[in-house]
Amino acid sequence: MNLSYCESIESLPTTIGDLKHLTELSLQGCENLKELPQAIGSISLLSILNLSYCESIESLPTTIGDLQHFIKIRLQGCENLKEFPQAIRSVSSLSILDLSYCKSIESLPTTLGDLKHLTELLLRECENLKELLETIINTSSLSILDLFYCKSIESLPTTIGDLKHLSKLLLHECQNLKEFPETIGSISSLSILDLYYCESIESLPTIIVDLKSLTKLKLRGCENLKELPETVGNISSLSILDLSCCKSIESLPTTIVDLKHLTKLKLVGCENLKELPQTIGSISSLSILDLSYYKSINHY
Repeated sequence: MNLSYCESIESLPTTIGDLKHLTELSLQGCENLKELPQAIGSISLLSILNLSYCESIESLPTTIGDLQHFIKIRLQGCENLKEFPQAIRSVSSLSILDLSYCKSIESLPTTLGDLKHLTELLLRECENLKELLETIINTSSLSILDLFYCKSIESLPTTIGDLKHLSKLLLHECQNLKEFPETIGSISSLSILDLYYCESIESLPTIIVDLKSLTKLKLRGCENLKELPETVGNISSLSILDLSCCKSIESLPTTIVDLKHLTKLKLVGCENLKELPQTIGSISSLSILDLSYYKSINHY
């Protein structure tokens, strides 16, 4: 059932619970919809619920936990949604939870860790979200964690290292994130680590070199990052390294030449980088070397 952009709808009839064969319900853009009826939990075959940009919704019915075939719930842009029901723990089949742009959410339910089949947790621009819970470890199937512009987060739980299937960790513009737990080196499946404009980060944990599946390391705009670990050359799968606008970096570790699969090295606007390693020419796979807007470099 597609009721997207029916902007005058303020409520749904309780009889919607009688639609026993309904599998998809889209209410995207119903900006005046204030709530869902408790009867929503009676739609036993519902697998996809799209409430994106339902800006008037402040909470969800507890009966949402009765939806045993639930796979995807999209709440992107529900700016007034303040909390998520603890009953979510009962939706064991849920694989995608999209809370992007839910700017009023300050915390996640402690029962989130009970979602054993959750593969994508999208929290982009949840700017008042203060922390991730240690129980995130229990979402053992998680492959994508998107914390883009979660500017209130200052640290990550140490248990993040137990997410053995995590392939993408997106922390773009987490401006107050100051450090990483050492346990990040245990995420053997991680292929993309995005730290663009994480302006408070001054160093990376040396254990990052244990990320053998890492192909993209994005550090653009980490203006207080002073150096890369000397052993960065051990990240054997790395193909893209973006250090653009890392204004505090003065040199690169000599082991960077050991990155045999590196194809792109971006150093745009690294104002204080004085030189490149003399052996940079030995990276035979390198196809793009971007040195635009240098001020301090002497030779390469």
